[in-house]
Amino acid sequence: SSVVGDLLTLVHIDSHKLRLRREMMVLADTVRETAARLGPLAKKRGQQIVVHIQDECEMFADPGKLAQVCYNIIENAIKYTPDGGTITVSLAKAGRDAVLEIADTGVGIPEADLPHVFDRFYRVDKARSRETGGTGLGLSIVKEIINAHDEHINVISTPGVGSEFIFSLPKSHQEDEED
Repeated sequence: SSVVGDLLTLVHIDSHKLRLRREMMVLADTVRETAARLGPLAKKRGQQIVVHIQDECEMFADPGKLAQVCYNIIENAIKYTPDGGTITVSLAKAGRDAVLEIADTGVGIPEADLPHVFDRFYRVDKARSRETGGTGLGLSIVKEIINAHDEHINVISTPGVGSEFIFSLPKSHQEDEED
C-alpha cells in the first residue's frame, strides 16, 4: 500500500496536479509531532531522536505535505543509522527563512551516489533494499514537495559518519495566490 500511495503522489506531481493546501502553520509543531510519531521506531533500535527548536517558524505552507517531508527524511535516518545511533532534528530562523536540518550518525552516502539520492527508485545500497524496506520513492517525493514550495533541499554526507538533509522555507505571511 505504501508503494501505491507513493506512486499516486508522484502521478499527481507529474500531471502538475500536486496542489498545495497552504495555510498558516507552525513548522515546529510539525517537527515535534513527526519526531514523536517516529520515536517508538527509533527506540526499538536503541536510537535517540534529538529535537532542537530555536524558533517556532510560523509560515504559510502546506502542513500535510511538510509533515510528509519530515516523516520521509526522519524515517530514512532511522533506517540507515545503526542501532544506538542518533538522529538530530534542528529548526532555526535564518533571516526570513525557516531552516530545517535533519542529521544522523548513519552509514552515510558515497559521494558518487549523492547526485542521485532524490531520483525515483534509486537505492544507494542495493543489497539492503529488502532489509530496510521502503519504495525508493520517499526522497524523490520530498524533493518534489520542497520544489512545489519554490525551495530546494541539499544533502551532505560522509560514508561511515552520517548524512544531513537541509532545506529552508520562507517564513512568510499569507500570500494572495494559492497553487
